[in-house]
Amino acid sequence: MLEAFDGFIAAIQTETKIPFIKEEDGRYFSNIEFEGGRKQRVLVSLGKDDADDPLVHYYSVICKVKKDDINLYKDALKINTNLDYGAIAILDDSMIIHQTVYLQDMDPQRFIKSLLYVAAKADELEEALIQVDES
Repeated sequence: MLEAFDGFIAAIQTETKIPFIKEEDGRYFSNIEFEGGRKQRVLVSLGKDDADDPLVHYYSVICKVKKDDINLYKDALKINTNLDYGAIAILDDSMIIHQTVYLQDMDPQRFIKSLLYVAAKADELEEALIQVDES
């Protein structure tokens, strides 16, 4: 499955000219640039759900979190209820936006749409919640 995913990423990269870098653990990342010099790093990895069906996970860091920043958590949870796709979550010391798609449903258009959605939404939330470009 990993080899097929590697080939899929290579084809996406060739077709779109969006560069991807593979990390040692098998995850890929891409830095998506926006107007105004803003950019967002999106990580893409394979996983499985509880039924052992393969999934594609996307996530991008919105900001670093502090345990005592209750207003940031409240604001993020309010926004979370209105997201069309994905969810805001905490990963280690970071607030992220995360989206998952079944691998069997994946095609190049859906892959790119998900990648760009996660990047754009993380950037939008980063700007709304902390008003700086950390990613």
